[in-house]
Amino acid sequence: MADINDHSDDNDELKNLIEAAMAAALSGSSKKEYADYNELVGVVKSIVAEYLDSFIVIGYDFDGKVVEFQSASNSQQKDALRTLLLKYLCFKTGYGIPGVYDNEGDL
Repeated sequence: MADINDHSDDNDELKNLIEAAMAAALSGSSKKEYADYNELVGVVKSIVAEYLDSFIVIGYDFDGKVVEFQSASNSQQKDALRTLLLKYLCFKTGYGIPGVYDNEGDL
């Protein structure tokens, strides 16, 4: 699993590819309307799945409603995503779990 702090050119390139794909999919209207939550999730999930094997998306739609979903094909990937999210939150909040994620070097 890649280091959360790794801001290499490859990660920047992947981020740019995903942003460009999202922008292209949502072009034509700055606020595209979707029939329902499931349609929005389906569009976003299909775009991100082209670039990532497993992922978690957390955000807000244009109306301020929470959008959250994950994509993982097996229980090992789901567990890895949960672990990565825990590491990310511990690092970003400045807190750690003693003996587990207690400094940046452990990410």
